[in-house]
Amino acid sequence: MELTIKSRKFNKEVTFSRPGSDYIYIDLNGQSGTLGQQICRSGGLMGDTVGYSGDSQKGFESVCRTWWKAYLAEYNEYN
Repeated sequence: MELTIKSRKFNKEVTFSRPGSDYIYIDLNGQSGTLGQQICRSGGLMGDTVGYSGDSQKGFESVCRTWWKAYLAEYNEYN
């Protein structure tokens, strides 16, 4: 599963992917798939990983968008 979001904050597209059956990766480090970074709770990139094991694209997108909002909130707080 994949979801690409055009980020106005970073002026680029970011892609979420789930190449396996659970873990979700994001290409914030410039690399896609399992070479990307795993998303973690509270909008982080370290800690308890966030996964999605369902088959619904809509469910996958919901998890990714919720994480993205939390990530941007954390980013704005420290930058």
